[in-house]
Amino acid sequence: MILRNPENRKKILDYLNNVDEDTFIDEVVIPFFGSHGFQVYRINSHGPGEHGKDIIFCRYVPIFFENEFIAVQAKAEQVTVTNVSKFSDQVKRALNTKFAPRSGKGDLFPHYVVFINARKHSNDAHIEFPQLVNSPHAKILSQENVCELIIQSGIAPLNILKQLSISTPDAQSQEDKLVFKTILGNNPAKIDNLLDHELKFLKDEISPKTKELIIDYIYDRWQMDRTWAGTVKPMKWFDYYFDFFKEKHSRYLIEIFEELLSSTPSFEAMSYTQSVVEKITPELLSPIEKEFINICAEKAIRHHHKKHYLIDKLKEFYNADIIKDSKLKKIAKLIISIEDNKENLSEKDRKKAKDKINRFLYPEDD
Repeated sequence: MILRNPENRKKILDYLNNVDEDTFIDEVVIPFFGSHGFQVYRINSHGPGEHGKDIIFCRYVPIFFENEFIAVQAKAEQVTVTNVSKFSDQVKRALNTKFAPRSGKGDLFPHYVVFINARKHSNDAHIEFPQLVNSPHAKILSQENVCELIIQSGIAPLNILKQLSISTPDAQSQEDKLVFKTILGNNPAKIDNLLDHELKFLKDEISPKTKELIIDYIYDRWQMDRTWAGTVKPMKWFDYYFDFFKEKHSRYLIEIFEELLSSTPSFEAMSYTQSVVEKITPELLSPIEKEFINICAEKAIRHHHKKHYLIDKLKEFYNADIIKDSKLKKIAKLIISIEDNKENLSEKDRKKAKDKINRFLYPEDD
């Protein structure tokens, strides 16, 4: 099974952003429908005669003693408010235009029309598209949906599949299998139950690889919904399972810092976010030393009201003596010195120190 993690998602999205329409049809659309028992009934050449139907799929449904037909409109083009009307017209045309059978007489209508796109749909187009089509027999799949289908089905060109990390269930313990099956099953209610309850009793029984998957999943879940409400569960889970963090996850910490320091943070998640930040170790900061010290420098010269969280972490990091870059080490020492002596520094010395930090942040302004 393909792991549902940010690295895999990025590789799949890179493929979808660059694939052309015909290749997309050959490598994803036809294999995917084929995996669900559909056969290609007809492939239309592009042009006026296709009536909104790039491909017509067919499968026999025994319980009805008849065939089911699905017309597919495949695209590799971003959908925006400027072209959504054109595409919705194509979908409606496909629904309402008959097609001839391969043999015999009579005309047929598709039971469904599927618009499947390798590219993104803008937020406005995402809202408008189904309203313009206005039919329960039309299904609209954008890039995010296709990415999920690839992860769930494992259907993609071989050169892409070779780049993706997968689970190895045969080598896993029963506890690892439970976690992988639940997360890769993508049922939000089951995943919430796992992370809220079950996993608390399995923490010592699962492998490092499974723990990596959990942190990757939580981060990915957060990226899909960065609203105030959508931040609460990921921060709670990051707090519960902080000991699962490895150095490879360090880049996630920058966004957690930014959430804590935001002018509009999720207040419901605040206690969890603060707890996560307090648990961050110098070793986890090491891979992101430049980004972390940059944030500390920015907040130090702007009197940010929550900067004490950063300064406390910066002191731990500096005292661990693991900062590799000598320039970063000097700036870290200067920031700490300003904060520790802010009551005793003269206005002139304070300005001189902050000017030095400012030149570090914006060297191009010199």
